Order: sequence, then C-alpha cells, then structure tokens
Amino acid sequence: MAPRGMRPGTPFLRRLLLLLLLTATGCQAGVVEVERSVTAVLGQDVVLPCRYRAQEQEQVVQVTWLKRGPGGHSAKLAVLDLQHGEHVQEPYAGRVLRRAPEGALEDSAIVLRNAVQGDEGDYECHLSTFPRGTFEGHLTLKVLVPPLPILNLGPPLEEGQGRTLAASCTAEGNPVPTVRWETEVPGTNATRRSAHARSASVTSEFFLVPGRSMNGKSLTCVVAHPGLRHEKRITHQLSVAYLSDASVLGHTAEWQEGMEGASLTCLGDGNPPPTFNWTRLNAPLPAGVRAKGDTLLFQRPLAAADAGAYVCRVANRVAAKEARANVSIRGREPEDEVRQVDLVSASVVVVGAVAALLLCLLVVVVVVMTLYHRRKTKRISEKYEEELTLTRENSIRRLHSSHSNDARAQLEETLQLRAESRQGSLRGDSLRGDSLRGTSICSAMSEEQEGRSYSTLSTVREIETQTEVPAAVPLLLPVPAGKEPKEEEEEGGGGGGGGGGGGGDPIKQAMTHFVQENGMLQAKPSTNGIYINGRGHLV
Repeated sequence: MAPRGMRPGTPFLRRLLLLLLLTATGCQAGVVEVERSVTAVLGQDVVLPCRYRAQEQEQVVQVTWLKRGPGGHSAKLAVLDLQHGEHVQEPYAGRVLRRAPEGALEDSAIVLRNAVQGDEGDYECHLSTFPRGTFEGHLTLKVLVPPLPILNLGPPLEEGQGRTLAASCTAEGNPVPTVRWETEVPGTNATRRSAHARSASVTSEFFLVPGRSMNGKSLTCVVAHPGLRHEKRITHQLSVAYLSDASVLGHTAEWQEGMEGASLTCLGDGNPPPTFNWTRLNAPLPAGVRAKGDTLLFQRPLAAADAGAYVCRVANRVAAKEARANVSIRGREPEDEVRQVDLVSASVVVVGAVAALLLCLLVVVVVVMTLYHRRKTKRISEKYEEELTLTRENSIRRLHSSHSNDARAQLEETLQLRAESRQGSLRGDSLRGDSLRGTSICSAMSEEQEGRSYSTLSTVREIETQTEVPAAVPLLLPVPAGKEPKEEEEEGGGGGGGGGGGGGDPIKQAMTHFVQENGMLQAKPSTNGIYINGRGHLV
C-alpha cells in the first residue's frame, strides 16, 4: 500500500528527489502521544490510545496496530489507511474498531471490546506520515479480573456446641481481592490464599460458639477489589437451633366446680419451632377437654373429676422438655351461704345509710337550737336593758322634783332608789312589779307639803312613828353582798337593844343603812354604788 501522493510506477528518481528535499529543508519530525499503561476490566471495553501531533504540511497516511507476543513475535491486529479505510485481522474481527470512524488519522486510537485476560500484554502503534516517514508508540494493557465472591455455610449450628464454623467466603480475581466480615456476633476468622495462572483466590472462614441469642443475627462477607466500583456484600442470617425451658400457666386457686372458660397454656420457645403434646398423669384427658397447640381447653364447666396433674411436653430436633401443672378444683359453695353473705352485705349498707341520715339530722337540729337560743337570749337582754333604763330615768326625774330640804322625801327617795337598785339585779316579771310598787310609795311620800322642813333626827323619828308602811318595803331594801336575810334580822335586833318586837320593824331595818356624821344622818354606800348625800341629792 503506497503512501498518499505516491502512485505505483512512479520513477525512483522522483522519490529520491523528494527525500533529498526534505533533508535539505531540515524540518523536525512530529510527536507520537500514547499512554504507558492501560487497565481494562474483564468483560468490559477498553480504549488503546495513539495520537500523532503532526507538523505543518505533514499528514498521517497509515496506522498499524501490533501486539507483541512471547519471544519477540508480534501479531497484527488492524491496519488503518487514509484511502482504503480499516482492516482487522481475523482473531480480532468484531472486537477491534477505530474510535474515530472518519477523518484524519492523527487520532489512531482503537477500541478493544469485551476484554479478556488473554488481551493482556504489550501493544505497538506504527504511524506512516508524509513526508516525515514512520513513527512508533508503545503501551501495556492490563486486564483486571473482578472477583465473584461465594459464601458457603458451615454445619448446622446448635446451642451447646463448641467452636463451630459458621460460614466461609471465597473470592478469586486479578489482582488478589480482599475479604472481611461484618457482624455483631462475637467470633474469629481465618484467611488463606491460593495463586493461579492469571489470578489468585482468597478464602475466609468465620468461627463462633453457637447460642440462642445469635439466632437471626446477620453475618456479612465483604469483598473489595480494584476492578469493582463498590464493595460486594453477601449477607447470611444465622440459624441456631435451641429449645427453651417449658412452663404451664393458667391455673389459679380460684378454680371451682361450675367455672367456665378454664384453660392451661404451655410456654416454650425454640428453633425450629417446637411441638406441644398434652397428657394427664396416670389418667387420660377428661371428656370435654381438648388440646389445641400450646393450649389445653376445658370446653365445659369444671367438675371435681378434672383435678389432677397435667403434663405438657415441648420438643424439636434439638431436645424435648416437660412441664407439669397440678390442678385442684374447689367444691361449689352452698347457695344459702351465698344468700346469707348477700343479706349481711345489704344490711350493713342499710345500717350505714340510716346512721349517716341520723347524723345529718342531728347536726341540723343542733344548728337550729343554737340559733334559736341565741335569738331568745338576745331578745331577753334587750328587753331587760330597756326596762332598767326606763326605771332609772323615772327615779332621777322624781328625785329632782322633790324639795331639797325635805328630809322625809330624802329618806323615801333613798329607800326607793335602793329598792330599784335591788330590783335591777332580778330577771323576769318581778322587775316590773317591784318597780311599780316602789314608784307608788315614792309618789305617796312626795305629796307632802313642800314647805315642811325637819331636821334629820326629827325626820327619822317621824318615819319611825309611821305605821302605814307597805309590807313590800323590806323586799325593796338592799341586802348586803354575802349575807342572808337571817343575818340582817340579827343585826337589826342588836341595834334595837332587844326591845320587844323591834327587830321586825321595817323602819329600823331601813335605818341600818344610814350613818350619823356631824349630827347629820347619811346613807351608807351600797354595793350598787348609789346613795343619798346630806342635801338629798342622788349620787
């Protein structure tokens, strides 16, 4: 194949002249741009680059790709010609093609499709240019073989075993891959490697001591390799066979004859799931009692014959365990006792309600009586104060209307005031009667002529000679505090010198309440603080 511009049959002289012309001009040659090493992934396409940087008036007319084999032998892959196109050799037909299907050959890169490990090796790209001649570029292709990890399970795991192989993970590739484990289960691992012609394999084994807590946990094999974009993971769920202890629930001390809906439940867990079997110790299951899985149902009211020991057997491929329940059934209580208990309860409720009602009624009565007595006491006190005020006002008014020198009027008014003072200490209706009686006496005495004037002594004597003194006067006289009426009589008798019957004279008794000072008869101070001075004034 001749270069562009050089036709077959051209005289040799012409070629020689062209070569001499190029040599005479002294122009420099172009540059071939290639990569020293190219990496491909097994089964994927790879680009083998080759580019020529041409000078001015320089042109690539043909490119040849070669693969160098062992012993220096080279095999032709393809030829790219500017005029005649591309030509691929038979072993690579359909796998090699030009990356730039049209245009100049300055970019002479080719695409190697579906790379295999046999494609590894050294490649050359030869460029024929006009008018500069031929140039070469060299590169090395490396094909990566990504691993395909395989997870192999160990023997079945059972609780109680010693150190056991849980799983092994194998990965083969080029270059050698790495293998590691991810899990929350405690354990250890061991790794071994083996080399092959074009690859190497790695196997990692994971060991553990099986336990029921490991059942269902994840065990993941993680493989990393340069030919993988992401790490590959293979996850396995651990399965540990075990059987838990069995127990029976449901029976209580409240079970009695006639009770309905009674049942017993057998508790047991395991892997694989266990089976349940119900039996009765030393006797068959009673009629009307049926086993349904882990539950024993009494489908009728309980009877005394249902008492006994019931056994639940839990089993799987690992082991078998049993649990026992001793069922006791109380006799039915007589209806009379039940009714009696109900009557007693009802009686207690009724008595409590009546007691509460009576207590509320008592509280209401106490409150009403308290309010009534308070009102009555207040009313009596107001009435008493009103009458006492009226009596004192009348006494003071009569005292000022009398003549100041009338000794008899002084004595009468003194007696009247003392009687009123005595009456002030009484309660009830006696207060009003005594006040009216004292008022009548004073009124009678006040009718004497205003012009009469006696000395104190003559006045006393005249009073003594009076025989028409009302019988109520002794009752009006004040009684000294702490003395009985009998003591007053004895005191009056001593003063009269024992003169026959003088101790019973009311005038003499009245005179005991007066004292003589400087020839004047004056009233003694009383307990109520009221007395008459020498001028007849009320003090």
